[in-house]
Amino acid sequence: MGDLTAPTAARPRANAYDVVLRPRRSLVRSTILSVVFSAVPLAVALVWVSLPLRLWTFVATVVIVTAVVVGIVFARLATAFIGIDAAGVTVRGVVTQNRRIARDRVHSLVLATTYGSTVERTTRELVAFDAAGSHLFRLRADVWGDNGIDEVVEALGVQVTDEPRPVSLRDFVRRYPASRAWYEQRAAYVTVGALAVVAVAGLLVVETAGIIGS
Repeated sequence: MGDLTAPTAARPRANAYDVVLRPRRSLVRSTILSVVFSAVPLAVALVWVSLPLRLWTFVATVVIVTAVVVGIVFARLATAFIGIDAAGVTVRGVVTQNRRIARDRVHSLVLATTYGSTVERTTRELVAFDAAGSHLFRLRADVWGDNGIDEVVEALGVQVTDEPRPVSLRDFVRRYPASRAWYEQRAAYVTVGALAVVAVAGLLVVETAGIIGS
């Protein structure tokens, strides 16, 4: 779509942009808690199961892969930002690709409120389009905050369409399919499901072998 790569500087200078947004601090805290209460117990469980069977290669591989993934997430959280200046919009997301979009390409914005499994838990979404209706970028308030969404709208000063009613996330991406992130693609769900099945199957094989061996 003609986007350029975002600047390589890890921490952009505040005076380089008219508006600079970073991910919400609560998102960082929740990520840390998720790691502490999920990844760490999983690693401990794998070590515990492997002790009698001496499956250190398998355990070490799982722990290393988990550590690498966690490290990448924290690095992206630490360097993620949205910068808006007179020339363009720089988006360095947490789990999306980096991009630099010329400001004059941003023709219109759509604001919508979406919900997932329950209507009570909603989040605001901002989607930007060019004059031909092609998708440019998408921002979620659960990452950048409601105030951050408002700042982007005010800074860009283009036509805004505000969806009056909350819609399900499925309907939202069906309405704006080009805005679907890679982790919302069907292939991503299949991949994650397959990895989960392999992991569970591996643990069952290890546990069964331990029972038989004893």
